[in-house]
Amino acid sequence: MVEMKGKLRTDEGKELYMGRMYTAEPVFGQMKQNRGFREFLLRGKEKVNVEFLMMCIVHNIGKIEGFVKREGKNLKEILKNGIWGANQFVVGTKNVVICA
Repeated sequence: MVEMKGKLRTDEGKELYMGRMYTAEPVFGQMKQNRGFREFLLRGKEKVNVEFLMMCIVHNIGKIEGFVKREGKNLKEILKNGIWGANQFVVGTKNVVICA
């Protein structure tokens, strides 16, 4: 652990660690920490896919809520004009697209 801390304190280590913020890791971390999503409640691939999709929908609704609050507009106006100014990146999975 001490070795890893030493590596992270170098310029190269700091740069690599900062790059992790732009991957899918924060999305999964938020799902685990903020929503308490630590394990699937259902069994079987189909059921797990549906459960994960539901968590992604909840996550994306939260992102939309934050965007609406930041912009200080009402949702109807934003939907009418589009959200093309939103900073987002897309992480693709087999059946789900997560925007963060």
